[in-house]
Amino acid sequence: MPRTIALDTARTLAVVKQGLHQRPPAADKETLLAAIRRIGLLQLDTIHVVARSHYLVMLSRVGLYDPADLDALLYPDRLLFEQWAHAACLIPVEDYAHLAPVIHARRERPLYGDWSLKRLGDDPQGVLDAVLDRIREEGALGSQHFEDPRAQRGTWWDWKPAKAALEVLFERGHLMVDRRVNFHRRYDLAERVLPASAAPPRYTIKDWRRWAALRSVSCLGVGTASHVSDYYRQNKPVARSTLDRLAAEGAAVPVEVEGWKETAYLHPDDVPLLDEIEAGAHRPALTTFLSPFDNLTWHRDRLRDLFGLYYRIEMYTPAKQRQYGYYVMPILHQGRMVGRLDPKADRKSGTLIVRAIYLEPGEALTDELVAGIAGALREFMAFHSSQTLVIERAEPAELRAALLA
Repeated sequence: MPRTIALDTARTLAVVKQGLHQRPPAADKETLLAAIRRIGLLQLDTIHVVARSHYLVMLSRVGLYDPADLDALLYPDRLLFEQWAHAACLIPVEDYAHLAPVIHARRERPLYGDWSLKRLGDDPQGVLDAVLDRIREEGALGSQHFEDPRAQRGTWWDWKPAKAALEVLFERGHLMVDRRVNFHRRYDLAERVLPASAAPPRYTIKDWRRWAALRSVSCLGVGTASHVSDYYRQNKPVARSTLDRLAAEGAAVPVEVEGWKETAYLHPDDVPLLDEIEAGAHRPALTTFLSPFDNLTWHRDRLRDLFGLYYRIEMYTPAKQRQYGYYVMPILHQGRMVGRLDPKADRKSGTLIVRAIYLEPGEALTDELVAGIAGALREFMAFHSSQTLVIERAEPAELRAALLA
């Protein structure tokens, strides 16, 4: 019979595997790279009401660090590369060979009917060739270096033909992101960014499915087929059959998690860690705020089943219909989800504005909890160079005075 794991144990295992139980002794480039290798993928997002998501994910795991060190891992260090995986992500360069079969397989998809076809104009292949030729001759270029021949522009997603071409060529691995300048991509030939991209893939799609399933299980700590398929955006039925095969081989360990309906899986290398957690070791001691795009928050049903947190992103919801706020960050305290924070960094005035902060229903307002959240706020302010804190709303109301004190 599969081993049964208590929900509290599964929760601690997930937090430890994501590096959110304690802080490393240093916060340099090596530590940042180790943290990304630990979680596998670092999602990028454009919203910057506070620091962009990938900076916040690292802040949660390593503490105060220099964002320039994280940027340098992409360029000039070339220790990370950017590609579509869970979403647009920064990925350790040693994982490129495993993702290459998926990237190359995209080239086989017909352009006709593709989302980009209507954006490429009347001569899609001609636009693709022209953009690729220009980059080949001039080096790394961004969308802003190409003219828009259209008389009118529509919505945000109504890209000019060259922008659409850049995205197609990037998605299919002909181009890679050379660097980002003010968060705007500069693209270059893949072989100039990463020489290994010029070689035929060493692995097959089947190899990738196996690797991605095992990598996901390791990063998650414990997860069902649904959780595992989401991490690298695999097909769920295929991920389930892959996990079944891995379990039959002994390469994945099936377990039952208290309260979960589906069978979950554990990486064999993590069995000793699980034993240690069940014996009382590795108790999480960290209080931090999690980005809406943090790896631990990706799968909303898993977040609910593991932490009891019903969480949805409301930034795309009309303001009057929001329950918690625009950019709500779950508050992780000693391995539990205890509340939510809706922050905004006013960079001109050096003020961190907490538009709202909530404790979860039934969460007691203890001195320990207040101290943990206050410490996380001080760190968050320091990272954003904020000298002043404003708390506009708190639930319970006494939380505001306790934090300001």
